[in-house]
Amino acid sequence: MSKMSRLLRGELNKILMRPILYVITGVLVLALIFSVTLFNQENRGTYEYSIAGTTKTDAMTNFISAQNMNKTVADGKVSDAYSQLEYYKNLSQETNTIVDELRLLIGEGSASTPGVHRLFINYGASLQDLEADIEESGQNIENAAATAALINTRQNMINRLNDAKNLISQNIQSNSPTILMQTKDFENYINLISDALFYLTAEGADINLASTHFNIYNQISSVSGFSDIAGVTYIDKIYTLTVGAITPIVLEESTITNLDERYAEVTVFMAQTLDNINSFNTDEEVTLAQLKDEMLKYYYSADQFYALVTNSIYYEPVKNFNDSQAHNYFGYESVYLYEIKENITANDFLISNNLTSNEYSAVFSPTMSSGDEVSAFDLVYFGMEICSFIILIFCVVLAAGMIAGEQSGGTLKVLAIRPFSRNKILTSKILASLIFGVIFLIFSAIVLFIIGIALYGLDMTPILAIFNASSAFLISPILLILIYLALMIVKILFYVLLATMISSVFRSNVGAVVISIFIYFLTALFAVLFTSSTWYALLPFAGIDFFKFFGGAFASDLANPLSIAFSSPMFYNSNLLVSAVIVTATMIIMTVLSYVVFKKREIK
Repeated sequence: MSKMSRLLRGELNKILMRPILYVITGVLVLALIFSVTLFNQENRGTYEYSIAGTTKTDAMTNFISAQNMNKTVADGKVSDAYSQLEYYKNLSQETNTIVDELRLLIGEGSASTPGVHRLFINYGASLQDLEADIEESGQNIENAAATAALINTRQNMINRLNDAKNLISQNIQSNSPTILMQTKDFENYINLISDALFYLTAEGADINLASTHFNIYNQISSVSGFSDIAGVTYIDKIYTLTVGAITPIVLEESTITNLDERYAEVTVFMAQTLDNINSFNTDEEVTLAQLKDEMLKYYYSADQFYALVTNSIYYEPVKNFNDSQAHNYFGYESVYLYEIKENITANDFLISNNLTSNEYSAVFSPTMSSGDEVSAFDLVYFGMEICSFIILIFCVVLAAGMIAGEQSGGTLKVLAIRPFSRNKILTSKILASLIFGVIFLIFSAIVLFIIGIALYGLDMTPILAIFNASSAFLISPILLILIYLALMIVKILFYVLLATMISSVFRSNVGAVVISIFIYFLTALFAVLFTSSTWYALLPFAGIDFFKFFGGAFASDLANPLSIAFSSPMFYNSNLLVSAVIVTATMIIMTVLSYVVFKKREIK
């Protein structure tokens, strides 16, 4: 241990003597000043619900009848959400699903109400009979009865095709879809119906003439395009899509049970809150602020239940997909499944614990304050997202030059001939780089915290965090900031190991530094360009920012685009366990390679 201590002290002294240390310190100070100057977060409270009124009477009046937000609106949200839930509960038990309705419209239908497929067959049969009459007479005569039947059949096809088109559009283009369909199938479906309707309703054609009906029948019977869909006519292809490409959405029993339980809890909570509101209104000791807080609880509880139900319905049919798979389906083209799941988890937690989100702060975001107003913690988070960029650059340059640089300067040979194992030499260099990175990190955080207290004060309201989109919990903002800094140290270690591995391979100090910095900037660029790519999620650089898995990674306010640029975005197919395994495995591989290569390295 004494040898290791001596080596580490020696490496630290070397760093203290390097000019780059003081250059980076100056740059870091400028970054701190820049962070404080640039910091201009929006107050979350500005965008949250509020109750107007300067007296209790005014507040009660607004609570009952305000135009945009009142008790009736809140009650309506709960009622609407429960109505949707009841619909899906019945849908899961019925045999006559939306797909069955479409089959009746497009397929054979029933004897009393034939579907388009049967009508089209009858249409062709009637034309054949009419054609036989015409051929038999030897001239193009019109059979009034037969033509009337054709006109009636044609109109029935038009009606059923329009009904089918409207039915699928209404049931797929909403936040609570009842059917699931791939976008390409949906587009083909609508295009095929539109084409069939075009021929059936073609302007300039005299539908009283048999020749017009022959032309319509031939055009619908002969199709081109959409070769991936089985069938020989427009009607056959439409029916194939109806049968094979549409999946009815059925909620799992566990989802229905959970939402039923949340409904029972939210109705009890809202009833108790309403009793409190009426009681607070007449109690002279209760302040106006307390009365308004209770009103907000009433409204937020309704809002949370509505969001829980609608998001659960929206998420259910694609919950076993990854983002790339979900994007193939209509209505899910740009969805982040992680974000939807995160929202469901948060609202489920709040309702089940009789809580409302306005009582708690949100996880730190680069664009929005965590609490109603900006506090010191927000400045620390914002500033560290910028300062960490400088710190990581320093650590990469430092680690990249530890071996290659000393090899070029000849000092590595002097160290190697002393009674120290190469493993200990390399370990001391890695630790020295990491220690200075941690020192800079802590220094920056402390400076930002002190400035934040002076400028904005402290908000100790507990934060509602959502871990890996699957579990919600309340946490102190101080503890969450410490977790953020600890995870930032993991990130520093990752890039130190990467730079060390590169430095072990290269003999040129310049080459090692340039390649290490190039890889760092390349990963930062990838984070912006390829967050929607499936393959990117498998890279360790995508998951190294573990703090995003505590919630708050989806802030989309564009008032401060520079802060978004410094903040690590959430990528598609996000999962903490997958990211942790990939990052850990990569760090182990880089460490092993560094030690193996350094041990076999020829030192001159």
